[in-house]
Amino acid sequence: MSERQLLWIGGYGADDSGAADIRRVRLDPATGDLADGGAAARTANPSFLARHPHGGLLYAVNELPDGGAVTGFTVGPGDTLTETGTVPTGGGAPCHLLVHSAGRRLVVANYQDGAVSVHPLTGTGAPAPRERLLAGSGSGPDPERQEGPHAHSVTAAPGGRHLLVADLGADELRRYPADPDTGAINGPGGTAACLPPGTGPRHVAVHPSGHLHIAGELDARVHVLRWDPASATARHVTAVAATETTGTRCHPSEVVLSPDGRRLYVANRGPDTVTVFAVEADGAVLRRLAEVPTGGAWPRHFALVAGHLIVANQRSGTLTVLRVDERTGIPRPTGHRLDSPRPACVLPAAG
Repeated sequence: MSERQLLWIGGYGADDSGAADIRRVRLDPATGDLADGGAAARTANPSFLARHPHGGLLYAVNELPDGGAVTGFTVGPGDTLTETGTVPTGGGAPCHLLVHSAGRRLVVANYQDGAVSVHPLTGTGAPAPRERLLAGSGSGPDPERQEGPHAHSVTAAPGGRHLLVADLGADELRRYPADPDTGAINGPGGTAACLPPGTGPRHVAVHPSGHLHIAGELDARVHVLRWDPASATARHVTAVAATETTGTRCHPSEVVLSPDGRRLYVANRGPDTVTVFAVEADGAVLRRLAEVPTGGAWPRHFALVAGHLIVANQRSGTLTVLRVDERTGIPRPTGHRLDSPRPACVLPAAG
């Protein structure tokens, strides 16, 4: 019998308080079966989670429109979580966070006002009060979703010397120079790339070649950009449709590369599918291979774990498992599923 792998599940609370559990789920890598390990900690709307690169520490955004915060936890025996502290981000609705690879800072994207907060980590790994609050600006053509800046994710740029912020409201990829040894912002920010109007950039996958693959939440396309480290800018190369489904508006969410960089997976809310692309021409070309139902409603996030895609279907309140074919890279339903209240993030505990 194979050893089960631990997954942390973040999500949303059922009422205005936002109180929700970070849950433990264990995956059998041989079969794809999921086992519910119960609640590990309770905190306000932990809609996105991140691990510390040195292990033993977990972080969650607290996605509240007013009083947004970030909370740290230590991982103890029996996969218990003990809170180390909560600090305000200074922005509204924090929805994504990055633990810098040096392990000394957290960077949080605040959706509501587009601000990005930078938090040092204490000697015990607890989040400290923010040292920087980086404001966004701009808007886009969608009057409901792009009336102002909306920072949706933070990603390390190729080479690790800049942080990239996908701003859904401004159709922009912002950049900030960061010390590779500390994660501290060490200079003024700027625009790395302007996406086509109405793109709504959400999440970014970084190819080993330096190409960026960006999910457009509003235009339902995947955009390919080429990063230039000398100028710290990215040139738009091409874009492909995230789905071939018609009759239902599509809002792509998570985008993930396979470990070898040969496949790209995109979750599509609305059609409730995952599309897989072959990645060719050293990351510059995406060729559609297949589109597969997730088996749930509104796939907000997923993780690639031990040859499986574990999908958080927010509106159906389910986690579903797709097995990835080793030869083709195409995921197929396994029939394994687990009820989970309003799941929004799947984070492997290791790897």
